[in-house]
Amino acid sequence: RPSTDVTYSSGSVASSEPVPHAEPPSRSGNPDSYVVFGRRYRVKETSEGHREIGAASWYGWDFHGRKTSSGPPFNMFELTAAHKSLPIPTYARVTNLENGRSVVVKVNDRGPFVGERIIDLSFAAAARLDMLDHGTAQVEVVALEPYQYLPQLAARRAEAQERLARRAVEPAPDKEKTLSRLARNTDPVKSNLRGKPAAKTQLASAAPLAKPVKNQRETVRNSAAPASKSNALYVVGTITERNNVRQVQTWLSNQLQRNVQVGSGKGQHYEVRVPLRNPGEARQVAIRLASLGVSRSRIVAD
Repeated sequence: RPSTDVTYSSGSVASSEPVPHAEPPSRSGNPDSYVVFGRRYRVKETSEGHREIGAASWYGWDFHGRKTSSGPPFNMFELTAAHKSLPIPTYARVTNLENGRSVVVKVNDRGPFVGERIIDLSFAAAARLDMLDHGTAQVEVVALEPYQYLPQLAARRAEAQERLARRAVEPAPDKEKTLSRLARNTDPVKSNLRGKPAAKTQLASAAPLAKPVKNQRETVRNSAAPASKSNALYVVGTITERNNVRQVQTWLSNQLQRNVQVGSGKGQHYEVRVPLRNPGEARQVAIRLASLGVSRSRIVAD
């Protein structure tokens, strides 16, 4: 890495931060996943809600003029950055947690692929954060609006995961039909009258029983109600995320519009529990979870 004692010539370095604005997704920079040094990385479907803390590095002369993942050549004097999973382009605010300085950058490249660093800043962005001499710094990265969305990527993932979701989630029986069938089979009036032609006097005596029959069916249904409440159904799966439990829970709850439970696991693997409003939506929830990166979905009753 060359000396950082660089004289800024007029117009050579970005004098102002980029203004976040809506841009179409890069055609070349957003594959479903990609492999570098034997490790597979998955591109996020959206930048919405993205926030992470970790080590940042910077790159400059060695890559200046080379093609970025999004296509245009890398310009070390612009306020840009490389990220392994954010959709391209994404605008983000990067804050140096060691001195409080911050800068807005445009993510237009992939990287860094060294250690556990979370973002690679351009020379100009690193200069704004006063981290050139040290080379790395602990930073916070927060995606800015307007957020980037990759609906086509979400659709491809949902389609690819649908087969797995079918195997993982067995269709639950229709409880209402089961209870209705049970009520018919245990109807004492129909059992007593089955196969016996009734005289008029018999029909007259049987008529008052019509109301109790209706009440009995309601009793059967009502007696099953507490069981459905106590035996709550969940779709349970696993997700691997760098962010903490609270961040993962907030993100998934917003995506699914329901109270998602996230439990800590080993390392960055978390158990995800999504409550079901009814058994019939299990497959749909499992497919949606698969599109969000949650794997091994299954139904669990508590």
